[in-house]
Amino acid sequence: MIGTRNIRLLNSAECALFDIDGVLVDVRKSYYLAIKKSVEFIMKSMGGKKSHTLPQVTDTIILKFKQTGGFNNEIDITYAIILALMSMPFIDWTSNKKDFLFTVAQNANETGISSVEDYLSSLSTLSQIKKIKQDLVYPAPVGKSPLATVFDELFYGPTLFRMQHDIEPRYYHGKPLIDNDEIVIRKETVNLISEKLQGSIALISGRSKLAAQYSLEPIFDMFDQNASVFLEDESRKHWKPDPYSIIKAMTSLGAKTSLYVGDSVEDLYMTRKAEKEMDVKILFIGVYGCSVQPQDTIRKFRENNVALIIENVNCLSELIKIGTDHHSQ
Repeated sequence: MIGTRNIRLLNSAECALFDIDGVLVDVRKSYYLAIKKSVEFIMKSMGGKKSHTLPQVTDTIILKFKQTGGFNNEIDITYAIILALMSMPFIDWTSNKKDFLFTVAQNANETGISSVEDYLSSLSTLSQIKKIKQDLVYPAPVGKSPLATVFDELFYGPTLFRMQHDIEPRYYHGKPLIDNDEIVIRKETVNLISEKLQGSIALISGRSKLAAQYSLEPIFDMFDQNASVFLEDESRKHWKPDPYSIIKAMTSLGAKTSLYVGDSVEDLYMTRKAEKEMDVKILFIGVYGCSVQPQDTIRKFRENNVALIIENVNCLSELIKIGTDHHSQ
């Protein structure tokens, strides 16, 4: 059921903002695979003989980190997993590596990698964690951090990697994992929402503009590019759940009311922070269809009092029709 208050917000929205990954695009075979392959590559290069005991990094482990609200960036998740695995020999842990990764994720929060570093430091000596951090050179950027470089080479592939970073790839020259992205949103859905909001629709994504344009090529230009924010191209301090991107988008569109369509807790945290800082109204719509554990994602949304939860972004068409019919009565 869509309540009267939500219908009112749906009808009064002056713009709509969309996350890309997990909303407009299914990334389970692209970004998720890049995390797994990057962990494998770095652990083999740094872990020596111990690399043969690598656990399988599952989609569920990745989701657990994302559900903390502090891991919008997939390289941060990769770093957290590697840091945990490399720290494990110094920690009195009697269970298996998968269980350990789950425990690390459960002790993380919206501060992201800082919370993981603090938790691991509490289990071992600070000097041991510092040494591993120095070896990983993260969060230094691509070109300086082997971790960030390996990840982007895998995800972008050689050609796009050169375009994004203006340097030659060093570790990977195969097929780009970004080619595994699958567009979820239909063009008619974009048309309907754009028509209702007179073109005031924008993208807010953790990926770069290059990656967004590449994966959304058939519909990319239908979104307002001046209002859209691509956080990979911005300073790290602006990354989700910081409200910077919503503030920038809504200010650019001159809007005081908005829809925000996201698939994660960090998206929700970001909208609530933006509401407080800007004194605006944002109707958050949670999407679960691209989740590796849809029921768990629904549960997380409900725990955080998300009123509108939909299977995929195309369900917006029906919501808009309901809102329009209600308004005309």
